[in-house]
Amino acid sequence: MNLVCPLCNGLYDIDFKCVRCNSPMEERGPLVNIMDDYSPYLLDDISHRVDGVKEERCIHTYQCLNCGYEENYPIERKEL
Repeated sequence: MNLVCPLCNGLYDIDFKCVRCNSPMEERGPLVNIMDDYSPYLLDDISHRVDGVKEERCIHTYQCLNCGYEENYPIERKEL
């Protein structure tokens, strides 16, 4: 079974609204990619251990286009 993140692989978009001002939020990428300079180059097996969630989820950071509020959302990985 090969699980992939639909956002990381461009399969579809997931839209969230800001909890503070209800404006659209912009997806900024997976959390592991912004942790340090080398994290975007880690294998999925390693990054699962870094972000602290189960393999079935990928944590993505979203930022509000209006007020700048940031929040992380767990995105369920799908079978490829």
